[in-house]
Amino acid sequence: MELWIIFVLLYGIFKGARNPIKKKILEKHDLLSTLFAYTFFGFLMTVPMARDVFSLDAETFALIALKSFMLFFAWIATFAAVKKLSVGFYSVMDLSRVVFSTLMGVIFLHESLTVKGVISLLLVITGLYLVNRQKDGPDGKTEGRYVWLVLFSCLLNATSGIVDKYLMATKAISSIQLQFWFMLMLSAMYYIYIRIKGQKVDLVGCAKNPYVYLLSFLLIAGDRLLFIANSYASSQVTVMTLLKQSSVIVAILIGKFAYGERIARKLLCAGIIVSGIVLAVV
Repeated sequence: MELWIIFVLLYGIFKGARNPIKKKILEKHDLLSTLFAYTFFGFLMTVPMARDVFSLDAETFALIALKSFMLFFAWIATFAAVKKLSVGFYSVMDLSRVVFSTLMGVIFLHESLTVKGVISLLLVITGLYLVNRQKDGPDGKTEGRYVWLVLFSCLLNATSGIVDKYLMATKAISSIQLQFWFMLMLSAMYYIYIRIKGQKVDLVGCAKNPYVYLLSFLLIAGDRLLFIANSYASSQVTVMTLLKQSSVIVAILIGKFAYGERIARKLLCAGIIVSGIVLAVV
């Protein structure tokens, strides 16, 4: 097994732990303050490791700004959906990004989609279809707008992943440079947006919550592993996207033990999707 595959699997574990933590934080803090604190503390964690962050060319800087702009909307949609949906349901629906990323990898990066890859993708889509037939609300209904928010977030995150692959493959930027700038840009965007809306930033309140720091750490550590994996010439967005979805098992189990969520049908749907992931890499 190649090293980049291990890095992506570790990213999946860290990612799977993030959704339950987001839900926990949002029980005490408003969405925008949480987003600002989360990104700002993450940015501060990158500062001690930052090297040559002002040596980027204009094109690279513009692509980072584009990535940050997409994630600005994606993370708002993500946090809004996580707050209202169960951890397990959201995490399985979040696997929708597999479809978007695979198609983008084929179209924009000219990656090949083999027969095995098509079967893997069909398994993922089947699992997504089955979980979407489940009802997730307290009254037995799932509010459609939150499902659409998840899909919107998945589309933007998938597009951001294509930008990551391009930037890291060209060797025009290091993983720490990329983290430093996009976390700084995101922090600035959220702060400006909060001020425009006339709201206050509850940074002090968030700073007292240890879960915020844990969330930021899991983001920075996971993304670092992912960026390094992207730098390997043999890595492919289509395979990496499938591997990253191992996070759903972690999220579903945490949802069970932390929130008492029912997981039998979600695990079945996740199992179908994971079988597609395994098929993609064996």
